[in-house]
Amino acid sequence: MEYAPLTLSSCPLSYLRLLDKVQNGAVRLIQLKSQHPITVLQPLQTRRNVGGLCVLYKIHKQQCAHLAALRLPPTRVPAYDTRESHNMEHQVTVPFAKTEQYLRSFLPHFSRLWNCMVRLTDIHQSTTPHQFELHINQWLQNQAI
Repeated sequence: MEYAPLTLSSCPLSYLRLLDKVQNGAVRLIQLKSQHPITVLQPLQTRRNVGGLCVLYKIHKQQCAHLAALRLPPTRVPAYDTRESHNMEHQVTVPFAKTEQYLRSFLPHFSRLWNCMVRLTDIHQSTTPHQFELHINQWLQNQAI
C-alpha cells in the first residue's frame, strides 16, 4: 500500500478510504494484543505522498533511466524577477487534465505537490534520496497540522 503511488494515486477516494479502514483495523488489533500502547501510524495518504514525491525526486534529481518516460519538462522561467522566480528552474510543468480521474493520476497530482514543495521549501536540494524522504516526511506532517 505504501510503495505504489504510481498506481494508487488515480484511485477514487472511496477506494482509498477502504485502505485506511484496513490500516485502522490493524492498529486496533495490535493495541488489543499489545501490552504497550502503539504510537499512531501516519495516514496512508501522507505515506503515498511521500512515496510519490520520492519517485519525482529520483526522476528529476537522480535522472533514473527506467523512469525517464515520466520526466516532466521544467517550467518556463519568466523574463522578469518575481518573489518566486529563484525556484522556478526546479519546478515542473503540470500536465493539463480534462477529467477528474486524470487529475488525480500520478503526473498531475504529484507535479502540483512537487511545485508547492519547491515554492515553500528547499527540500528538493537534498543530496540523497534518504535525506529527501526524511525532510519531505517531516514537511508533509507539518502541512497536515
